[in-house]
Amino acid sequence: MSGCKLTSNITKDNCHYSVAGVKAIYLFNYDADNDYTFGADGGIDTVTLADSAKAYKIDFTDNTASFSDELAVNGNGGKYRTHTVNFTISNYDYELLNQEKALSLGKFTAVIVDKSNRAVMLGRSNGLSATAFNYASGAADADAYGWTVTMAGTEIEMGRLLKDESVISAIADKTVVTP
Repeated sequence: MSGCKLTSNITKDNCHYSVAGVKAIYLFNYDADNDYTFGADGGIDTVTLADSAKAYKIDFTDNTASFSDELAVNGNGGKYRTHTVNFTISNYDYELLNQEKALSLGKFTAVIVDKSNRAVMLGRSNGLSATAFNYASGAADADAYGWTVTMAGTEIEMGRLLKDESVISAIADKTVVTP
């Protein structure tokens, strides 16, 4: 594998604060016709969705969202990446129920914005599908409750960085639904 050689040093910048956790999650329908432009550094500068589609911001319960990007090896020595996104939605209302089938059966690309303002795209090449969509009511007054959603997919690349959150917020649906 002559193409798999390091081409630069990997250094660490200790001159800034860094906070763990997820600040925002955006989902958009996976489509092979979605288009991405890349900057000189390899990050995503723009996203154009097929058929003028929109991205949708998920209003998850604080401190319930996470993501992972893991290397996996199959039995024949082939390697791929598994992208996983987890979050909990606390509302149990008609707005959520009207989206349940899409969340359960659809295929998505996700953009995760962490609390240090890095935006990472997961599921760009093959999409993410729900592997869990479960409700828990909690038993005691202070128990957590809500819909726990897990989406996962097999990918051929690490999650790609976006220039910043404005790349995804520019194509996000701005509709506000009030009861």
